[in-house]
Amino acid sequence: MKRMSFVASAFAAATIGPAVAQTPAPLVVRCSGTGADDAAPLLYAQKAGLFRAAGFETTYERSNSGAATIAAVVGGAVDLGKSSMGSLIAARAHNVDVKIHAGGALFGPHDSGDVMLVISPNALIKDGKDLNGKIISVPSLGDQNTLAVKAWVDTHGGDSRTLSFTEIPSSAAAAAVAQGRVVAAALVPPFVAHAVNDGTVKILANVFTAISPRFLETAWFTTGEYANRNRELVLRFGKIIGTAAAYNNAHPSETADLLAAFTGVSSASILQTGISYNATSVNTSDIQPLIDAMAKYSLIDRRFSAADFLFK
Repeated sequence: MKRMSFVASAFAAATIGPAVAQTPAPLVVRCSGTGADDAAPLLYAQKAGLFRAAGFETTYERSNSGAATIAAVVGGAVDLGKSSMGSLIAARAHNVDVKIHAGGALFGPHDSGDVMLVISPNALIKDGKDLNGKIISVPSLGDQNTLAVKAWVDTHGGDSRTLSFTEIPSSAAAAAVAQGRVVAAALVPPFVAHAVNDGTVKILANVFTAISPRFLETAWFTTGEYANRNRELVLRFGKIIGTAAAYNNAHPSETADLLAAFTGVSSASILQTGISYNATSVNTSDIQPLIDAMAKYSLIDRRFSAADFLFK
């Protein structure tokens, strides 16, 4: 798989006087992921020059879903990606060569910035059984949002086997609810804040509580091949993301400003609903509960060890 090339130096022709030193072009690492608020550590690290200090630069290309990001990374269009853990687990279960090297959004340490199941403001839906037979949108089919909706419906009087799911990007999901194209949507931050504040939707439930008290929602990843060939770069990237996540978690107002510029959602709206808490490191104990739950609901055909996932 062809990856980025880097010319370390250039030399002037010996016949044209003294050699002229030239500064090497910066190493550029191509990154991709959705426009959700767990991009905040990358945005802060770019703004603060943390990548540059480590010897490289990063670009960030938005994708519509975790599955699309995985396809881009595996296909070599980008180097590193940020995806939902559900999509990564599904890919790994199908023997796709993906390795996690940095954490993203972490569910559990606080009570804000979580994925919410939203419905129309006029909807009379109150519990799981009211969703039986309905169409629900998720950012990526088969990911942890699908799982969370299924688990929440089952634990609140409904039958998840009757549900139908459709894939709609979070940026368009609230409109789909308002237009009646879907009855409910699993909506990620910061789009939750914007849609609730402008009255497009209302929150029915924090569905992630039905999976586990704590688990990793998203993560940064690459292929095992790329990680092995660029070991120090990948490990440096992971450390920088962890450092930036710690700063963002402690300074939500500054994070909100970065996200407002990135998403177009006002910082006031983002702070009102809350910002995702981002993991400062990756632990198997934060991944295994989601693998087990996905196997239970047959979103993957086998259970496997979270340790198989990590690149260290």
